[in-house]
Amino acid sequence: MSWRISTDTRDERGASAVEFALVVIPLLMVVAGIVNFGVAFANQLSLDNAVRQAARASVVDVTPAPDVGAIVTSEFNPISTSTAPLVDTPGIDSCDGSAFGASLTVTAETTTDFIFPWPLPESVLDDEITLTSEARFQCEFS
Repeated sequence: MSWRISTDTRDERGASAVEFALVVIPLLMVVAGIVNFGVAFANQLSLDNAVRQAARASVVDVTPAPDVGAIVTSEFNPISTSTAPLVDTPGIDSCDGSAFGASLTVTAETTTDFIFPWPLPESVLDDEITLTSEARFQCEFS
């Protein structure tokens, strides 16, 4: 029996480096997307909490009525770069002198930037996202 040794086998020493180069870019895009979504979600939760705090402070019986915009601005703690929230109270501004059972609504809107920019054209996806929040509470006193 004779053993045949082939000298014409391929050299596969660089195959894993090429495979890594092909996989690492989509993998990093997925990781960046997860981080960007997490930051946007955390900023939305912070804005929701700030608006809820401002609405709650406005419906309790305190004199003078609190400044809703100042409460939202002080309570909003964004993780990434964000614009100051634009606060609006459609309808009544405070429950002082309102009818029993009236509702006070506080809305706020802000834009927040992504931490990792996307390697896509701006027409496909902007580098910032607009966050909005609304809280509605019933007045507790007449």
